[in-house]
Amino acid sequence: MSRYRFVFSWRWIRLHVLIWLILIPSFIGLGMWQRSRYHERTAENAVIRTAMNAPPVPIEGTDAVGAAVPQKARWKQLTLVGTFDTAHQFLARNHQENGNPGFYVVTPLTLGDGTAVLVNRGWIPTVDSDEQQSPVIPAPPAGTVTITGRLQQSETKGNTGIRDVTSGLPAGQISLINTDALALKTGLQLRGGYTEVITSKPADSATNSSGVQITPVDAPSLDEGPYLSYWFQWWLFCVIAIGGWVTIIRREAQHRDREAAEAADEDEYEDEYDEQEDEQAEEDEEAEDADAPAAPATAPAP
Repeated sequence: MSRYRFVFSWRWIRLHVLIWLILIPSFIGLGMWQRSRYHERTAENAVIRTAMNAPPVPIEGTDAVGAAVPQKARWKQLTLVGTFDTAHQFLARNHQENGNPGFYVVTPLTLGDGTAVLVNRGWIPTVDSDEQQSPVIPAPPAGTVTITGRLQQSETKGNTGIRDVTSGLPAGQISLINTDALALKTGLQLRGGYTEVITSKPADSATNSSGVQITPVDAPSLDEGPYLSYWFQWWLFCVIAIGGWVTIIRREAQHRDREAAEAADEDEYEDEYDEQEDEQAEEDEEAEDADAPAAPATAPAP
């Protein structure tokens, strides 16, 4: 463990804090959030699938006047029998079809008991010359109409994110299909929420003066979205962060080992060089002593 002692230095402690206390908890949290979104979408799709596979039921036993449509009742298929009230129809703004701007045509259907339900007949494009202008609405089928449709909740800012700015719009245009607001505006006894047309007998096939026909609203997509892949992606980032942390530490240790080995080799080389220098110096001294002339012999005293 002595070769990893450097990981306890302040510089390396900052890296540990970044990896273990910031990045990894963030990646885990984001993964958990995507996991919850995935389960929410899966549960929602299960509700939609169950509702769409169930046979239609009469609206009279499902949706009451002034009642709010609960989340679990959304997408339920209903049958409605009545006559369209074209005197109180509206255009809901800011709805696209294949990327093209347009409106939803919302026309009340008066039922046999005198109550009414808002019916989204489908989509119609904007006027080419002025997207804010109200296009001519194709006339609905006359007389008694039998509709099969999907029940939807009344639109609010809370469930759509769209602010209600109806008061500043051209006549007949609305920003939200809000049952309470339209009940006050029309004076009709509206049942809760509204219904998207699936089929109509007779068919709603009329065109306006420009030859434009209403396009029915598509069935909801049951795609589970990217949440599952994002969930595993964030958790994969955790594994990558841990692997990167280990790799950085190991490479630093190996780098330090190489530096220590190089330093040891350099010291050994210097020691050998010093020894060679010393030996050479000794040899030079011996050579000088051998070449020096011998001192003359001292004459004996008389």
